[in-house]
Amino acid sequence: MSSAFSRRFVELVEQYSGGNKRQFAELTGKSPSHIYRICRGLSRPSMAYLEHIHGLFALDFNWLLTGERVLDIPFGHNGDDLLLVPKLDIEASAGFGAINGAEEVTEQFALNKRWLSSQLGVHGESLAFVSVRGDSMLPTLHHGDMVLVDLSQQQPGNEGVYVLQTQDGLMAKRLKQKPDHLIVISDNLDYPQWKITEENVEQHSVAGRIVWCGRNV
Repeated sequence: MSSAFSRRFVELVEQYSGGNKRQFAELTGKSPSHIYRICRGLSRPSMAYLEHIHGLFALDFNWLLTGERVLDIPFGHNGDDLLLVPKLDIEASAGFGAINGAEEVTEQFALNKRWLSSQLGVHGESLAFVSVRGDSMLPTLHHGDMVLVDLSQQQPGNEGVYVLQTQDGLMAKRLKQKPDHLIVISDNLDYPQWKITEENVEQHSVAGRIVWCGRNV
C-alpha cells in the first residue's frame, strides 16, 4: 500500500542509512517496525517525529510533506552541511571494549552540523556512536541505547554522563566533580557509588561525554 509520502520517506532512509531501516530507526529513536510501516504506507509519522528528523538532517520539509521543492532546493546536502559520525563496534558497559582509535566502524551516520551545534552544543569531528549494555544507568540509559559521545570532552568540569575507560572496559556513568576526586554514579540506585582519586586515576580515564541518546520505542 505504497503512497507518494512513503516513497519519499524511503528516499530518506536510502539517503541517510543506505536503505537500512533498522539503522535509520536507531538514529531517529523509533522502533524498526514503525519505520517499516511508514515505508510501506501502512502508517503515518507524527508531526513531532517529522520535526525531529527535520532537525537531524535539515531536510526539505516541504518536499517531504507535499513532494514540492521550495525554491528548487535539491534533495540532500553538500559535504559542508553534514558530518559523518561513525558507530564503533564496542559497548559502554563493564568488561566490553576500549576506545583507542583502532575500533572497527560498523556504520556511519550523516548528521547536520547546524543541529549538532544548536541542539547539542558540540562542534568538530571528535564524535562517535556506541551502544549501551546493561541496566546500571536506568532510567537515564537503557540496555541497547545508541549514544553519541563527544570524545573531546575528557575533563568533566560539570556533572554529566560520561563514558569511562577502565581496566575492565567501558562504562557509562554519571560523574560529579569534587575538589580532590570524582564521584562515579550509577543512576540505577541498585548500584553503589564509587570514587576516582589520585590513587586509582591511572586505571580510570574519561573517554568522552554522552551528549545524545537514541532508542527504540
